[in-house]
Amino acid sequence: MRSAGCRLPSLASSVERGAYAKVMEAFNEYVVMMADHVVASRNDKEIESIGSEIKRLSKELEATKREGKKDAEKIEDLTEDWRRVHLENEALTSQMVAQRARISPRWASKKKEVSAEIWLQEVTANIDLLNELRDGGLTVDAELARLKGMEGDCEDLVALAAVPDWWASKKKEVSAEIWLQEVTANIDLLNELRDGGLTVDAELARLKGMEGDCEDLVALAAVPDW
Repeated sequence: MRSAGCRLPSLASSVERGAYAKVMEAFNEYVVMMADHVVASRNDKEIESIGSEIKRLSKELEATKREGKKDAEKIEDLTEDWRRVHLENEALTSQMVAQRARISPRWASKKKEVSAEIWLQEVTANIDLLNELRDGGLTVDAELARLKGMEGDCEDLVALAAVPDWWASKKKEVSAEIWLQEVTANIDLLNELRDGGLTVDAELARLKGMEGDCEDLVALAAVPDW
């Protein structure tokens, strides 16, 4: 390198040429060294920047791992809760099915027992009515009028007994139904007697024969452990 207007030295002698060559060689080495230094400096900054980015990403990755672990634990807890509830539901369903299987035959038997009891009550009521008619304690028309008046009251009681919590026991509903059946049976009997379709003595004998059969049905329909 030289300043403007600076003349190059004469290279007339070999000594001068050798010295100049060494100077140029040294200068070129310096230029290369400076270029390497600039490149190295640029690379150091890039490496530093990359290092910072790696640190940032590492922190984010670690945070993500922690959050992921928490989410995984939540999912595991929810899954365990679902399994527990599912098993409880299956157990409850099995219990209900088993209970229905136990109750169904008992309920069928109970219905038969109630039906047999109602039939027995009807027969007994008719027998009592016929005895009173035969003994002269009642007349057909008077008793028929009285029972027809009672029939509406019985129907009202049956309707009220079917309302939830109206009466504390299902037995009261059954009792109302039995009473209605007795009244209806007596009305039907009186109508037939009045119309001449039956005679007191013949019907009384027939019903007394039925009474024993009804009692046997009630005994058979009764089941233990109801």
